[in-house]
Amino acid sequence: MARRKHENLRERSPEFRKGEHIEVLKSFLIACEGECTEPNYINGLVKYQKQQHLIAAGTKVIIAKHQHSDPCGVITDLTTMQNWQDYDEKWIVIDRDEVEFKGKGFGGHTQENFDNAIKSADENGISVACSNPCFELWIVLHFEYLQSAISRDFVQTKAKDLLNSVLEKNNQIKKIDEMKALKDLYLILKDKTDTARKYARKLEENEELKANPSTGVYRLLDAILPKTVN
Repeated sequence: MARRKHENLRERSPEFRKGEHIEVLKSFLIACEGECTEPNYINGLVKYQKQQHLIAAGTKVIIAKHQHSDPCGVITDLTTMQNWQDYDEKWIVIDRDEVEFKGKGFGGHTQENFDNAIKSADENGISVACSNPCFELWIVLHFEYLQSAISRDFVQTKAKDLLNSVLEKNNQIKKIDEMKALKDLYLILKDKTDTARKYARKLEENEELKANPSTGVYRLLDAILPKTVN
């Protein structure tokens, strides 16, 4: 079983001196509402941190197969994974994307769908990294602090423009959907991660209420990234 394997590895962890990283092996199963942007960011983070020997090489981070793009569906994606209960930590990365007109139709999720997902996560020991209005707020917080309520379209456009400010001219993105193709999204943002975590924590009261604007992605990073012995 995956859990037993990782528990045995933790039992053999060496002692660390003050100021060193605690190398704890854990297994994570993560289901994302977005099919590309969120998985690209998380996979990039884990790959880079392992290359830098800041995450134990044996740490297991699995992105659940993406089949749904609503909060309740994301819970289903996670809980239909084989042996999902055996992972040390289970996470969903979702948006509080309120229903709104988009072009000729509607976009977003109902309050009922969102509330049911949060309830189901709580009942099943699944942690939630929720962004309101959307994951792109996490990208924006790498560059600047936002504290007033914002629309999904506004924050996505702002994220695109801010990414373009640090991308080479021939790599810049013209449309919001092109962010999905940025497989090196974490590498583009990594030097600004501390800023994003700081700004996200300033929105902590909003985040606890899942209010706009807020993002709990920093909590997922806190879980994955190593702790330091003080």
